[in-house]
Amino acid sequence: MIKLAAYELSMTSVVLRFYLLMAVVIIAGFAGVWYVALLALPIFLSTMLGVKLVRPVKGQELPNTAKTLALPTRPTVREAA
Repeated sequence: MIKLAAYELSMTSVVLRFYLLMAVVIIAGFAGVWYVALLALPIFLSTMLGVKLVRPVKGQELPNTAKTLALPTRPTVREAA
């Protein structure tokens, strides 16, 4: 399964995505199709968030780094009675 890793993008990838962003906007501008320039928004957001696609090596599972929090619960009316 492919996972997204935030804030893991190298500076080279940031620069390349910036050039891709500008290419999309310039091509859309010269073509006069401005709604195509909206395709630059996901490129911009993925660059600013540093999103990187991570594929695990075959046979190796990526570690789950998400923290699990146990939320306190209040007793319900049925439990209190």
